[in-house]
Amino acid sequence: MTTTPPAYRTPPTRWGPGRIVALVFGVLLLLPGLAFAMGGGLLLGADQSARTDGFLFSSTDGFSTSGFALTSDRIDLSTGADWVPVSAALGTARAEVTPADRSTAIFVGVAPAAEGSAYLGGVARTVINDLGTTSSDERFVPGAPPTGAPGDQTFWVAQVSGTGTQRLDWTPTQGDWIFVVMNADGSAGVAMDARIGATVPALGGLAWGVLVGGLFLVVIGVLLLVLAIRRPSGGRPYTGGPYVTPPVPAPSWTPPVPVDRTTAADAARTQTPQRPPT
Repeated sequence: MTTTPPAYRTPPTRWGPGRIVALVFGVLLLLPGLAFAMGGGLLLGADQSARTDGFLFSSTDGFSTSGFALTSDRIDLSTGADWVPVSAALGTARAEVTPADRSTAIFVGVAPAAEGSAYLGGVARTVINDLGTTSSDERFVPGAPPTGAPGDQTFWVAQVSGTGTQRLDWTPTQGDWIFVVMNADGSAGVAMDARIGATVPALGGLAWGVLVGGLFLVVIGVLLLVLAIRRPSGGRPYTGGPYVTPPVPAPSWTPPVPVDRTTAADAARTQTPQRPPT
């Protein structure tokens, strides 16, 4: 009779310390990797599609003052490393300024912070903090008229003046600077619409670096998660229920059939002796 061995189930796989560590590190690498990849993609899209004449511009904002000048707060340009020039990061900067009254001649200039502050030190003006960002804040500084028209000063590193939209291009260098807008004749009441931008030649390389770095973290994180979650090979999938020890397999050989080795002499001795006749 053939005996059918009982069915059994493989016991559930246990989560060892190695799998838990792989799972934790996989998640820790996957989340920032996704963030870096998305950020790199956005930077790359901005670098390739959001430019105007090769410049990345801020949004256009309107500014006005009852004083004699609109100035930026002190602009500190420094890369934090002497071997990386500011021009390599920002490229060429551009300011586009349009007076509210297009018939009014307007002056736009960039000056070293020390000389510009000395010229405007006692002048009534409005100082704009965080120029070019959505969080720009203004504060009015009371004072007197300037000692002379802005175009008569010699400390400007870049300047432009005239009616209509004025475009000021400047190659930034390391140092402290201020951005100044005034009426060309130095009169009070300055109103304008302005936006600033730069070519930012390093943006493309930065975008690719962030994107590739993010994708690398994503790949490593996914591999760690796969190693942590996948089941070991071999055995039947566990479907629940108690663990039953598998049966001992039947022997691979069959015992020989016993052979009757009784001889005739042995049979004669075992026969019952007959009783002699009387």
